[in-house]
Amino acid sequence: MNKENLNNTLKLRYKVDPTEINFIDMIIKAYEGIGKVNVDHDNPGEIWIDVTAGTKKEVKEVMADLSQQFKVELISEEM
Repeated sequence: MNKENLNNTLKLRYKVDPTEINFIDMIIKAYEGIGKVNVDHDNPGEIWIDVTAGTKKEVKEVMADLSQQFKVELISEEM
């Protein structure tokens, strides 16, 4: 994500299998800029992904695909 998009980021918050967080991060990074994975250290197994309006749909599709392999639950969408 470039700097100009940081002002317009949305947060997609997910509950995931904690053992898969690194894998999720690698998958999102492999899509070159569709989002940035962050770990909520106060809530084990919770992450949020910073996305833009233009990448939100694609990130949600990737996460839906991953939910076929392990636990991925969308908790919230925040601005």
